[in-house]
Amino acid sequence: MPSAEGLLAVALVAVYVIDSTHFLRIGEALVRTRRQTLDALSFGWSFELGGRRPYIPNPLTPFRPDFRIEWDTAGEATVDARRGCQEMRRHLEIIRPLGWLAPACAIPIVLVAPVALAMGEQIVFLAAAATGWLGAFAGCTFVVLRKRALGLSAWQVCSLVFVALVCLPCSGNLARAVTLQHRWTFAARDLPLLGSDARSSAEIRHQALVALMSAKRYVAEESQEFRVIDEQIRQLEACNS
Repeated sequence: MPSAEGLLAVALVAVYVIDSTHFLRIGEALVRTRRQTLDALSFGWSFELGGRRPYIPNPLTPFRPDFRIEWDTAGEATVDARRGCQEMRRHLEIIRPLGWLAPACAIPIVLVAPVALAMGEQIVFLAAAATGWLGAFAGCTFVVLRKRALGLSAWQVCSLVFVALVCLPCSGNLARAVTLQHRWTFAARDLPLLGSDARSSAEIRHQALVALMSAKRYVAEESQEFRVIDEQIRQLEACNS
């Protein structure tokens, strides 16, 4: 039988990974970031669970937040892709200090504490937990002080602070959790504009086509949504020709 310390060590890592996981429904994607720039677009893994695509960001890079976007398939109002990209980059600049604090929250709790538990080093474990909590407290203080600049409501701030301080493995994802409070809705045909160069734009266009083809399987052929998706596919294919 595994010891209680071993189970707790596994639980700390598992909670962090589970908290990092996204389940993207049809019409959702994640904009990945790197060095304060928009790096790539992800529609989730290729297989689906209950109509949703799971996606786990690199657990070793909690300082790289992701933005969740929606790509319209019903002909509703959308945001200009270039303006949306500018807003995301501006948001990255604001939360940069929170990205610096992310490793201070994640490393003690997800790496040091489990190893200390496995080796029976209680003092090291307590020191790691205290360090992680202090990092979480500093991150929460930043969120509270920059609430208006981050565009967060009082309820969102309270929810983020409560989870980060009570569930320490989740505090490593605080920067990611803050960025996920914002969503942008783009037209599917505009998704390639999120690419940083011609190669990444072509890859995003291909991903969007695959996702739209998959989405068609879940809507009735006579519906307005089916016609909008079909038109979006036609426009994306026209860009390839």
